[in-house]
Amino acid sequence: MTVCKSRPVETLLLALTLLGLVACGDGKPPATPPPLPVGLLTAEVRPYPQVADQTAQVEGTREVEVRARVSGILLAQSYREGAAVKAGELLFRIDPAQYEIALTLAKAQLAQEQARAEQAAAESARQQKLLADQAASPKEAADAQALAAAATAARDIAAAKVRAAELDLSYCEVRAPIAGFTGRLARSEGSLVSPGADSLLTTVVQREQVWVRFGLSEQEFQRLFAGDAAAATAAQVEVLDAAGKPLPLAGKINFVAAQVEARLGTIQMRAEFPNGGALLPGQFVRVRLVGRPLPAAVVVPASCLLQSAQGRFVYVLGEGNVAQVRPVQLAFVEGPQAVVLGGLKSGDRVVLDNLVKVRPGAALVPRAPAAK
Repeated sequence: MTVCKSRPVETLLLALTLLGLVACGDGKPPATPPPLPVGLLTAEVRPYPQVADQTAQVEGTREVEVRARVSGILLAQSYREGAAVKAGELLFRIDPAQYEIALTLAKAQLAQEQARAEQAAAESARQQKLLADQAASPKEAADAQALAAAATAARDIAAAKVRAAELDLSYCEVRAPIAGFTGRLARSEGSLVSPGADSLLTTVVQREQVWVRFGLSEQEFQRLFAGDAAAATAAQVEVLDAAGKPLPLAGKINFVAAQVEARLGTIQMRAEFPNGGALLPGQFVRVRLVGRPLPAAVVVPASCLLQSAQGRFVYVLGEGNVAQVRPVQLAFVEGPQAVVLGGLKSGDRVVLDNLVKVRPGAALVPRAPAAK
């Protein structure tokens, strides 16, 4: 009976003992977390060249369609497809028989009209002499003069027909209008060709100089050249290879459109490049256009940019090696890099990593660079 009454007392004494043990700590404050190791980038304010990469298409500086200008059977092809030809070199021969006959008829008609014109001129001269001797009437002299003029006009018409027949006959030999490289044969030998929509025989393209045509958006045009077409004309332009490296070709802008193309929303531009065969007409390539540089900018990794309700910011290592928030003015992000126009100055140390753990005022320690 006595034992059962003492159990509550024992329980109370045990609880007081445990509470005393807890209260008997060492009295020290919680330990301060160690400084957070971070990578740093020393900011450097310097001019930054602005560039834009665009998809472009190559064109020959001269691309000429070779077409039939007379009707007839295509007798022969005198060139090899894709081969280089000189200006005036024979490419095709069209059956000339009907045009040779037409030329012979035209020459015969010219000879006939020539004889009539000479006869009429002689008669007019005779009537004028008789009129002077009062042996003919003025009407007879005037009639003879009119007949001579009509005969002369008929002779000139016949001469023009001869020239037209000679021209048609010359068109039976289709020659290269310019020097360049020939294209695929559009009509085979034995085909009936004629002027019109189906007259195309082949093409000749000059490749020693090529044009590269592309378009810039309004925003890119404003960013690179501040909307100045003269600055765009003087800009540096490069063609990039498959690896993104510039080809050793010196390009020059030779056309900047005076208006925005409404269908695409772009300003069309064209550059001219010397070509040793690296660029082919019709080929799609990448071009890099270098615009006006930003006078003072800082380049930082885009991964260190953070966003808050107040805008973009980065962490910098402040006095006492603590993290400080630094609002920045972002120009643009280009791949893995961000170009900052304001908010940073040369010598600022920008925090690059461990950004999830960094807080304003947190103690930081620069991470030692990796051994090389």
